[in-house]
Amino acid sequence: MLLGSAQGKRGMTMKIEDVLREIRSRPTVPLWPHVALALRMSRGSVYEAARRGEIDIVRYGRLIRAVTSPLRKRLGLDDAA
Repeated sequence: MLLGSAQGKRGMTMKIEDVLREIRSRPTVPLWPHVALALRMSRGSVYEAARRGEIDIVRYGRLIRAVTSPLRKRLGLDDAA
């Protein structure tokens, strides 16, 4: 696997640039692979961090998504302009 990329559903390779664009533009994103790639965490680690409350999440049935507003602050992506 290339550094700065992750394999998403259906075997698609995601680039960090695409992930950051989605984090900037959407209210929620999937924990895996989006948040894991952005925070440089493994799949298990990102789900464990969400369970501990270190990553703000929203549940839709079994689906778990990360709230992007606190994630953007954590990543320093909040643009002043």
